[in-house]
Amino acid sequence: MSSFSRRSLLKAFAIGGATAAVSPLARFASAQAMERAMPTGKLASNFHIHNDMPWALEARRSALGLAPITPQSAFFVRNNLPTPDESIIANPDAWSIEVAGVANTGRITLAELKTLPVRMEAAVLQCSGNGRAYFPHEPSGSQWATGAAGCAIWTGVRVSDVIEHFGGAAADELAFLTATGSEELPDGVDPSQVVVERSVPKAKGLQDCMLVWEMNGAPLPLVHGGPVRMLVPGYFGVNNVKWVKRIALTEEESGASIQVSSYRFRDIGEAGRPEHPSMYRMPVKSWLNGPGADDMPVLKGQATLYGVAFSGERGIDKVEVSVDEGQNWQEAELIGPDLGPNAWRSFILPMELSAGRHRFVSRATDISGDTQPRDAIPNHRGYGHNGWYDHGLEINVVDQLPASMTANATAAGSTPTAAAAAGTAASSSSSLSAEATAGRDIFLTQVQPGCGVCHTLADAGTAGAIGPNLDTLKPSVDQVMRAVRQGVGAMPAFGAQLSETEMRALSVYVTEATSG
Repeated sequence: MSSFSRRSLLKAFAIGGATAAVSPLARFASAQAMERAMPTGKLASNFHIHNDMPWALEARRSALGLAPITPQSAFFVRNNLPTPDESIIANPDAWSIEVAGVANTGRITLAELKTLPVRMEAAVLQCSGNGRAYFPHEPSGSQWATGAAGCAIWTGVRVSDVIEHFGGAAADELAFLTATGSEELPDGVDPSQVVVERSVPKAKGLQDCMLVWEMNGAPLPLVHGGPVRMLVPGYFGVNNVKWVKRIALTEEESGASIQVSSYRFRDIGEAGRPEHPSMYRMPVKSWLNGPGADDMPVLKGQATLYGVAFSGERGIDKVEVSVDEGQNWQEAELIGPDLGPNAWRSFILPMELSAGRHRFVSRATDISGDTQPRDAIPNHRGYGHNGWYDHGLEINVVDQLPASMTANATAAGSTPTAAAAAGTAASSSSSLSAEATAGRDIFLTQVQPGCGVCHTLADAGTAGAIGPNLDTLKPSVDQVMRAVRQGVGAMPAFGAQLSETEMRALSVYVTEATSG
């Protein structure tokens, strides 16, 4: 531990009146600042903040939307220990990783990793405890609902290529790939009790695992494990070790607590033991993200339900939606690109909504035929919840949207799209025609899913994750009209939701807003 950290601990003792009875780990945590700025690239309005030391940030349903790729600004964070100092990403190419259990033990820098065959993989990361909030026995830990998951495109190299670079495995009996993170460990604590070190079967490690240094085409952010992290496609997030400093082929699983007893699927009241199943492959799962997530009212009439579905290593065959708690099901449409078996699929289902409160549920079936169960399997730590019933979305459908909806949504902690819209409304109203001003309201609030879920448009304050950037495209009125009326690519048609006059107003708005 650095002298700075030791001084911080001593200061914590002095201020807090600490005694020898306080655990070293508790003192380590108390020495850190408890009210901190959000990690770089994160928008606070996108998250429920469960903890800031270490970070536990859950994406709001409305922030996830239906995008096949989750932007960094809305990607959940779950760290087991405080984030390392930013100095480790100052010169990322110099980052060095020890490679052991190979014929020629040695070290490799990120710069050298980049000389090996580069791969890209779209994969979901999901915390083992995603859905913990729904378990009736109230297991300890962050009370995640749906937002401890995200899908990104990762760039790096296969671990198998790294192993070959060092001459291959040192012996046939080495049965596991073990990765160790470089988080700073507190003094006075058995390192095995806190170190983040996980083992996965060697076959999985050599077939699928990667060392990655980019996330969605940008350098891997510090909070997500930059400069380099392990990617274990299809497995729960705990296996995807951040800030990797060592990988090794080993005969036995890691002896770290996070491997031996933590993240084990066991009955309520039982202590975790090696014989309990480890949190490896993610089962089939889906949920709806909108419309109407995070208590945003939805206008009655034609709407489109949307959400995401995935199944570790397998991919999705179909998704069904029920309006009557599972008595009857309607098959949804899978839309957007299929980015592979480890990514999630976006799905939609057009629906006529009457005023009132409605609850919708979804269930997914993967390509191996596994279908989401109604209920989760009870377990001590609230892991692996994939039951469709608890993940239902309740929608408040209204006869008329409140005029102050955008401003109220900002105060309630809604999507960044709504917040940005509120901030730009006054400045834009004076430069738009009356028809375009009406179209702006349609763009922001009337259609479902909202235009800003997919499209970037500076005037509206939206930064959609998919769909063309309208500021760059600068479409004509006729182009927008055709797209809105007929649909294009993954974009659904809105002819059933909007009148010709409304479609025209929306098209005029997009054209005027992007003509500058």
